[in-house]
Amino acid sequence: MSWMDEVPRRYLSSVEPYRPGKPMEEITRTYGLTEVVRLCSNENPWPLPQAVMEAIAAAKDGINRYPDPEAYNLKRAIARHLGVSPLEVAVGGGTEGVLCTLFQSILEEGDHIIVPSPTYPVYKLTASAAGGVCDPVPLLEDFSLPVDGVLQMCGPRTKAVVLCNPNNPTGNIVPGKDLLNLAVRLEERHVLLIVDEAYAEYVTDPRYVCGADLFRQASNVVILRTFSKIYGLAGLRIGYAIGPKVIIEAFGKVRRVFSVNSVGQRAALAALGCGDHVAKVRDMTIAERRRVHKALSGLGIRVHDTHANFLLLEVPRAEETYEGLLLNGVIVRLGEDLGLKGTLRVTIGLPEENDRFLSELDRVLRRIGR
Repeated sequence: MSWMDEVPRRYLSSVEPYRPGKPMEEITRTYGLTEVVRLCSNENPWPLPQAVMEAIAAAKDGINRYPDPEAYNLKRAIARHLGVSPLEVAVGGGTEGVLCTLFQSILEEGDHIIVPSPTYPVYKLTASAAGGVCDPVPLLEDFSLPVDGVLQMCGPRTKAVVLCNPNNPTGNIVPGKDLLNLAVRLEERHVLLIVDEAYAEYVTDPRYVCGADLFRQASNVVILRTFSKIYGLAGLRIGYAIGPKVIIEAFGKVRRVFSVNSVGQRAALAALGCGDHVAKVRDMTIAERRRVHKALSGLGIRVHDTHANFLLLEVPRAEETYEGLLLNGVIVRLGEDLGLKGTLRVTIGLPEENDRFLSELDRVLRRIGR
């Protein structure tokens, strides 16, 4: 063993790198395809509103200058949007960028975080990169959160519980009353509750409580949100958090100085003013989600209920089905990458993309045998 093997942080020895959905360029290059449908990363496929496109175009004249490091205008717009103080808002390069900085600002080496399993793998990765230890709590058979199990896991080094609500990849929600109950009981243990609401704008269930409302009711809550999903700005990488002022202040001490570029700041600012467009995208996505769910059920596939812009399917020979879809130019997500063997996670795309997926899936299942 070389001394060089001892250079990387020992906490990273058990960390698997995050495996994102395959890019379209890789599939066209590997399989020699000309038409590819990408339904693997829960992106918003609908066109951006005109106001956002104009903001992006207007920002091009300033790209030779560094962006506003404080994201002053964007933070204040977010604060107005959610009804909080600008001093309770932090921005960063997507959810993972915000998480990296947040964990660097709150975790001492050896501190623990608790996450449900399965959930978004980046929580473990970013916590480990900050020297933290990740404690997984298995979800119940129906994917609901075992609140008492989470509380039992809390120990003297537990710093935070991280939940994705709706959860990725299962798509279910933790009802608001359960979240508030958990937040109150965690506060008694001096533990933060971090709630990732990447898919919040898609939820219509009355049991769901917006993170901003939860934040106003509990003193130990940090809410994460993103412009990558329903706002359609995934390529510009803008995420944000609202949290107690002391946490946001600590975040500001270690944040990347220019973590959100000037084009992204202008685009996100414009997107916040497009509430009618967001509602339209939500309605169109839900309508397509219902249609695809019904069609999949007609193929004899078990589909889990979801509150997000994706579906979780249980399919026979999932890896072979996944590869068969790839060969036919349809990129979905193998559930095993997200901790759920025997499943595929499929983003709701445009109507024609969904039709292509359904057609190719039926063909693949016929070939391998249902």
